[in-house]
Amino acid sequence: MGQRANYIFIENSQKTIHYSHWRANVITSDLYLGEKRFIDFVRSCKSVEVLLNEVWIEGCVIINIDKKTLYFWSLEFGTTSATDFYLNKLQQRWKGWSLNLLYNQMYDIEQILDIDYISQQEQFPLLVKTTEEIINDEISEFGNTIIIIKTGIKTHITQLGGIDASEVLNYGESVIDILLNKKEYPLPKEEEDKVFETLIFDVVNKEMIIDKSEFGLWEQCQNKWEGYNLTMGDFGYIGALKLANINIEQLVMSVEKIKIAFNDQVMRPEGFDPQKMAERLLQEDKDFKFSSDFFDSAKPPFTLIEKFIRTISKPFKRQNY
Repeated sequence: MGQRANYIFIENSQKTIHYSHWRANVITSDLYLGEKRFIDFVRSCKSVEVLLNEVWIEGCVIINIDKKTLYFWSLEFGTTSATDFYLNKLQQRWKGWSLNLLYNQMYDIEQILDIDYISQQEQFPLLVKTTEEIINDEISEFGNTIIIIKTGIKTHITQLGGIDASEVLNYGESVIDILLNKKEYPLPKEEEDKVFETLIFDVVNKEMIIDKSEFGLWEQCQNKWEGYNLTMGDFGYIGALKLANINIEQLVMSVEKIKIAFNDQVMRPEGFDPQKMAERLLQEDKDFKFSSDFFDSAKPPFTLIEKFIRTISKPFKRQNY
């Protein structure tokens, strides 16, 4: 239980690693506090010797003090059309810094730090779907995997409701013929929030794009896609379409929606108290066991002004743009 994050300082050419048990899901709002407050917060976090294993880590930040360069990713970020808006606003809080969103999570971290990380991680077998399951799959009203196949003659767009992109890739190249026979759908608008994942095939150039970074995906599927290249990363729905040179003009969210999404990204959450959560869990199960990290309470403190604003504006939603 937790939202585990690592923060890596590079200062005077030395690397130090810090750990938070509860802050991976609020990295974007923590970063928006600005250079000094974020760095002070990270220094207050527990110092550790090694990075979390891939199966546990949900966010990571590299703060290179020497070069004034920052890299970050978070599972909760959710790349959308609001991402550029957020990064532009964030730059104003980190003046003189180079800010970099990492689309390939720990794959990118490994390259930046020049360490052997990925090969040390355990890979879990991908699920295997049958031909019948793919043929009979029906779309969901809540969110679907968007499949786009560019054949050179036409672009076929379909959706899957109970099968995700990794399962499609794990089936192998013959899945394309199955998907070409499935019902076609128009591309949904971004603000409808009906896209779970996006997978794009260019069968002429043997290129594939998937809009999420999934550890072990290509390592396990590559031998089923001879001659194909996979571009993988947390690009988001619109980002994947742009990479595939698909017109997005009528699909992107409005400026108003972008500002609302941005406001949600930088809104500081109400204070979370692990001690109170522990008390509630013990009421349900008196034998519940906790790790020492469960009670990690390090977080950026509110300023007096922020406390005052929160007090007088509780009935209203703050605007941060």
